[in-house]
Amino acid sequence: MSELWDVYTIDRKKNGKICARGEQENLLNDEFHLWVMVWIKNPKTGKYLVSQRSADKDTDPLKWETVAGHSIAGDTSLDAALREVFEEVGIMLEREKATVLATKVALTYDGFRHNWIRDSYYFETTEEPDLQRATTNEVIQTRWLTVAEIRKMYDHGDCCLNMKDIFVFEDNPVPSNRYQDIIGQVVRGKIDRPKGSCHPRHKEMIYPINYGYVTGIKGGDGAEQDIYLLGENSAVAEYTGKVIAVYHRYDDNETKWIVVPCDEKGVIHSDVELPSDDEIYAQIAFQEQFFSGVLIR
Repeated sequence: MSELWDVYTIDRKKNGKICARGEQENLLNDEFHLWVMVWIKNPKTGKYLVSQRSADKDTDPLKWETVAGHSIAGDTSLDAALREVFEEVGIMLEREKATVLATKVALTYDGFRHNWIRDSYYFETTEEPDLQRATTNEVIQTRWLTVAEIRKMYDHGDCCLNMKDIFVFEDNPVPSNRYQDIIGQVVRGKIDRPKGSCHPRHKEMIYPINYGYVTGIKGGDGAEQDIYLLGENSAVAEYTGKVIAVYHRYDDNETKWIVVPCDEKGVIHSDVELPSDDEIYAQIAFQEQFFSGVLIR
């Protein structure tokens, strides 16, 4: 029997529908399915657990990967991560030790409609995999490897393509202060790509929210610091706002500040409802689907 998945809105609310595995192409444009990747590290050796897919897999047979899988109906994202790890490699991880490394909402790009939400988890454990205890036959062997060893296998073509995520997670981690020197700041600037405008080079990209920069502050690329201005229902030319979160891009030298309108003292406007993490991910997905990142609050 095929797996059954809950169907979600772009901001991760269940819409009451169920999708059978293999039928995700039938989802409407505003419907999404949820899946996870799980990175498991031995803190004593610094090595990551990788597994080789079975020969009868429909996609990427015998390729090496980290644990990954879909959230079945009734699962939360974390439920899915814990279940997939036990099913594939026989390790029972502790829920309290989960860290979300990245979240991506994928829409349509490269000519394909994706319509998925993915969380990438990180766990540390010294427990050894046990394929005898695993409840599926998806994996034929496992290894603990350094990032350099994984990179060598990846470059040789032995890994699934999404294995490259670990390189940027390791190379450009979230800073230890978690942007607490930025979050809460009152900033001012211009909106050079207002809501409803199109990208200057990629005309098919329409900005559903106001996108601009902070006056007088440089970003990682040497230009003014970019911001997403949420909470404005119409296009604006300039703003005063409070930074409520930072979107950390692992695979880029820029971060994106998430800003909502406020007064000069930092009091958020009374008609602005602060968005949840999932609502922020949904609103910035039109652009951030092309990057790997995580929201820091």
